Amino acid sequence: MQNSFKHMASPLLVQPPARGRISGGFLYNARMAEGGLWQVCELSPESLPSLEERVVGFDPVLMDSIWLTTQEAPAFLALKPVMKRLGLVLHSFPSMIDATEHGRTPPTEPTAFERHTIDRLDIVLLPGHHYRDLLGRTLCRVVIAEPGIDRAWRTEARPRSGPCRLVSVGAVTPRKGFLDVAEALRPLPRADYSWSVVGSLAVDPDYAARLIEETRDLPVTLCGQLSPEATRRVVQSSDLLLMPSYDENQPLVLLESIAASVPAIAYAAGATSRIVQDGREGFVIPIGDKIALAQRLRLMLSDEALRHDFAQACWRRQRSFSSWDDAARGARVELESAFAV
Repeated sequence: MQNSFKHMASPLLVQPPARGRISGGFLYNARMAEGGLWQVCELSPESLPSLEERVVGFDPVLMDSIWLTTQEAPAFLALKPVMKRLGLVLHSFPSMIDATEHGRTPPTEPTAFERHTIDRLDIVLLPGHHYRDLLGRTLCRVVIAEPGIDRAWRTEARPRSGPCRLVSVGAVTPRKGFLDVAEALRPLPRADYSWSVVGSLAVDPDYAARLIEETRDLPVTLCGQLSPEATRRVVQSSDLLLMPSYDENQPLVLLESIAASVPAIAYAAGATSRIVQDGREGFVIPIGDKIALAQRLRLMLSDEALRHDFAQACWRRQRSFSSWDDAARGARVELESAFAV
């Protein structure tokens, strides 16, 4: 994409290598790059000492929030004296991920280090509004750049035939709460449902082993990590998304499931309550409320008319979703405007 903007050279986003792992954050970065918002540079932590020579000629330079740690953020902050503008793409706070992955209640605000680092930057780009509320007043500019949705995801609502096909998407780790679903499913008739879990089993092998053991006698398929296209096909062929995440920001899978007319039962983590209107496109319940999760799941299995109403509401809602090209174009304008002052 030719750069026609007056106040920026080509933006550069620096992220660690995905190494085959597929996540909403990596997909967002790649799709926004395809739409012309930025170029992506992958660097291993060991290569950070060469960061300065890799970013010459780019403006602004943006670090992925994976780097927002005491070990790695200083390499970016060291660029301040030599770079025109430095920023952050804030997918998540590492402190909140770490807490939930270790079974702790996530903090309700960034750590002092995370906030201090953000205040030293020129701009923070957010994939949604959730962290805008969390950040409150900050010394840097903030740009909201919501994700887009591929046309291929958009699927009209259809009635269920046979057992309810449940699906969850995400790496099998404590943060995603899949053991809560296993507990909710156990007392339900096996003939009423099947559950497919799409996500890596290698990120936390101990947690994955527990999920395998807890679902051994249930109609559950642990698919492992699939390609984005294969994941889309599994979700589109499903009737209900289950997302019992203990920590999220702007979960892309919820937007994609709505586009596929697949309603959701989800914990109220991150922007979930903004994306899914409770009682319209699904149910949003308090984080960790396993009783409510079981009750809503039982209702969705027994009341197909209600589930189908939710699916039709999803189909109506997806009409307002942007394409990735439009999302990237709009974000580029917002980024340019932020630096026009």
